[in-house]
Amino acid sequence: MHNLAMSHGADPAVQPDKKSLRRQLRAERRSRLPQRDRHADAAAIAATAEALLNTIAPTPPTPGGHPAYDDQPCVAIYRSLPHEPPTEALAEMLHGRGALVIVPETLPDLDLEWRELRADGSEGPRLGLDGIAAARVILAPALAIDHSGTRLGQGGGCYDRALARRRTDALVVAIVNDQEYAGSPLPHDAHDVRVDAVITPCGGLSPIAYPGSVA
Repeated sequence: MHNLAMSHGADPAVQPDKKSLRRQLRAERRSRLPQRDRHADAAAIAATAEALLNTIAPTPPTPGGHPAYDDQPCVAIYRSLPHEPPTEALAEMLHGRGALVIVPETLPDLDLEWRELRADGSEGPRLGLDGIAAARVILAPALAIDHSGTRLGQGGGCYDRALARRRTDALVVAIVNDQEYAGSPLPHDAHDVRVDAVITPCGGLSPIAYPGSVA
C-alpha cells in the first residue's frame, strides 16, 4: 500500500501540513499521468459504481417527483479534469440507468451550486446550493483518502461545505487513483467531512469502517 507519510523520505512521526501535502500529491498525480490508461480507469470506475448502485434500495417516490427517476437514485458526480480519475464513462453509465445526475459548479465564494447533467453533456437548470440534498449517492473528487475516511481535497473547502447539506442517508464515496488511498493518516480538521467508501480503478470499492459510517 502506498504510504503518503513516507514519501520523499519524510519522517512518519511528523504529519505534513495540508498545503505541502497537496503540492506533493498534485506533483505525483501529474508524474503518473503518462503511465495511466484513462480509458481502462474510466471503465473500471463506472463498473464499480454500477455494482454499488445495484446494492442500494430504490428511494420511495415523493409527491411531485420526476417519474423517470422514481426507481433510481439521484447521483452527484463531478466533471473530471484531465489529471483526475475520469468520470465520463461514469456519467454515461448513470444516464443509461435512467438516473438523475447532478454536477457542481464552483461559485466565486468557493461554495458549490448544483445542476443536472444531461445525457448529451449539456447542463440543465440551476438547482441551487441545496441541490445536493437530492443525491442518494455522492461521488466526490479528492487528492487522497486515508483508511479512516479522511478526505484531502483541493483546499478550497468546497465539498466540505456542500456535504453539510447532504441528506442524512446519503452515501459519500471518493474517487481517487489506487496510490492515493493512503495507509497513513491524513491531516484532519473539525470541519472535514469523512467519506463512507472509496473507489479506485484497480482496487474497486473499499468501504470505510468507522463509527457512524453508513457504508
